[in-house]
Amino acid sequence: MLVACSSPDNLDVIMNENTDALDESSSTNTPEGPIFDGRNKEVILTYFESLIARKQLIVGQQCGDAPDSTWWYYNTYVDMLADETGRHVGLLGADFGWFSGEVYPVQTLIEHWRNGGLVTVSWHADNPFVDAVDVYWNTVEDKDKIDLKALLSDAEKTVAWTSYRNELDQVAGALQELRDAGVTVIWRPFHEMNGNFFWWGTNAYNNEQTNEADYKALWVDLYNTLRWDYGLDNLIWTYSVVPSETWYAGVTAYYPGNEYVDLVGMDYYGNQLEFPHYEELKSLGKPLVMSESGPREAGYGNWNMMEWADKLKGKAAYFLQWHSWNGAKVAIKDNKNASEMMNSEVVITRDELLSIAN
Repeated sequence: MLVACSSPDNLDVIMNENTDALDESSSTNTPEGPIFDGRNKEVILTYFESLIARKQLIVGQQCGDAPDSTWWYYNTYVDMLADETGRHVGLLGADFGWFSGEVYPVQTLIEHWRNGGLVTVSWHADNPFVDAVDVYWNTVEDKDKIDLKALLSDAEKTVAWTSYRNELDQVAGALQELRDAGVTVIWRPFHEMNGNFFWWGTNAYNNEQTNEADYKALWVDLYNTLRWDYGLDNLIWTYSVVPSETWYAGVTAYYPGNEYVDLVGMDYYGNQLEFPHYEELKSLGKPLVMSESGPREAGYGNWNMMEWADKLKGKAAYFLQWHSWNGAKVAIKDNKNASEMMNSEVVITRDELLSIAN
């Protein structure tokens, strides 16, 4: 399994390659539009189900690993793709992790929404069990240093608890700003938990993990905190896994329950075009999405976008292609047949999404 969520350490190098981009704070062209136009959680989920039935899917592009870089990646991988193909992706992906600031820029997300698009946000939450700003940790080797129960709202107020709850409060503030702007957010926290590389991940190999209940409790606590303490009723909760290879946990092992999940996603990077564990994930009874996707090393720049869309139609409501980084051509515009795919009848682009509110 390739962990494709790239570290923001690459950002300064990548951004220096395009000095013409304007930072988000200088943007003054937010389009006029309704604060709320009917694209609520229920409408979007029903729409997703109809897309799967019609064998169509929304095309999405991830834009960065931290909230202060979304604007640059959007300019580079969404606007430039539109210059080449005549169409904007329907779904914008952003991340609220990898960030030590207090104010989370969300202007690019609001602009995309008000132009007719949809928004998904993942959260590479900072590791509260270490001092550095990081998210990666081998959760099998370091399992004795991790206590997910210690982060719950009613737990003792330790250093780890305070670190986690402070970041959560800032993230909630950004989500509230999106809510107040009328944005429904496809929300993807604590993803890829059946792998061992993020601090909330599996604590044993070969499906011998013992932290399933702790993970589910952390998810439910986050759900209740955001929904009831912060009033966030604009979130579409997405349970997102990696393929279960011989050393990873099964894809349904950490599922927190239907009451707390709206979408089920697969994060897949590979040389073959496939949807691993499709039947297992479908058995959970939620609409499916390809929540991350892209080529592995041998396929950088050679991923056939049209074939990928054809492979997913009828199975997923959308796919979210990850962005490129140094030496890794992963983004839509850096791979093959992007224009054909963006203009095909299979995919739904931003201009075609406008009708979902009707």
